Amino acid sequence: MSDPGAGRVLIVSSPRSGSTWTLRALSCAEGASFVREPDNVDTQGSVNAAVTRLGFGPYPVLEPGQAAPQYAALWDLAFQGRRALRLRHGWGRRVARAAFRLPRPMRDPLLAMAARGLGVVAPRRSHVVVSSVMAHFSVEWIHGRFGPRVVVLQRDPLSIASSWLRLDINAYDVLTRPAIVDRHLRPLGVEPPPQGASNVTLVGWWIGALATQLSSLLERHPDWILATHEDLCEAAEARFGDLYQRLDLTWTSETETYLREGGYIEPLFRGGGNTFSASAGDAAEATRVRREQVDAWRTRLTPDQVVELRAVLATFPNGGWVRPRAGRAP
Repeated sequence: MSDPGAGRVLIVSSPRSGSTWTLRALSCAEGASFVREPDNVDTQGSVNAAVTRLGFGPYPVLEPGQAAPQYAALWDLAFQGRRALRLRHGWGRRVARAAFRLPRPMRDPLLAMAARGLGVVAPRRSHVVVSSVMAHFSVEWIHGRFGPRVVVLQRDPLSIASSWLRLDINAYDVLTRPAIVDRHLRPLGVEPPPQGASNVTLVGWWIGALATQLSSLLERHPDWILATHEDLCEAAEARFGDLYQRLDLTWTSETETYLREGGYIEPLFRGGGNTFSASAGDAAEATRVRREQVDAWRTRLTPDQVVELRAVLATFPNGGWVRPRAGRAP
């Protein structure tokens, strides 16, 4: 019997951990396509409103086997190579709004039927690589239902923090939601930050808490793969070669070109939109650009911010890393 999860790869990481670059590199494999963050939809509205019709909320909390028809339909489409909800503009937004206005007893079966129907009639991709920065508390549900190979991607927490502070990113209500704090974080020894904490301290806490959750997932699933952003940057061809082999992906000339000429591709947020910037044009420049990413925090954080972040991150088991990077102290 064939493996229903064969050809599916899920990259889970915290925001600004290099998942977009990694996703694109893996999707250059033979017969592969990618879907970026299908579950990152209407997250802010989901926190501020008691009920949301357009999204699933930031960091959904789901236990394996739990009924979640809308979420299942979204991931069914994602592993077919489709991003289910395109809500910024155009016909996708109008169709989505119409669908989500339906009463739940009508809506859920229709969404599930549409996802299954597309899977039957659409061309099948041999490999689909999907990324998520919101699945920390639902990835076991996704894995149990769809069986993807899971890659947990980590990055130096100081570099993550430098981007979060620069772009005003946060982890929404992770620090206050009982389903997260009581069910997941406190059993790992993680307590909420103190009242009145500064924004720098909160950013450090969010990053450390999410990394600790990912670390606990790896402990429970030793077959899941840990990749480190800095290792990928310092030896891109060798490290991606290892990942390709472990994920049963086939290296292509497109992969070679992407790594040698693409440099480092990251999302840029402009006017509420999301575009991508390619940072290099040849092999030497690509190497230089990637090496700059390894200690990006050194040019982005002030000395006071570094001291404050280190103090917060030191309260977490691995100093804010998912697992300490070999050869480096946490």
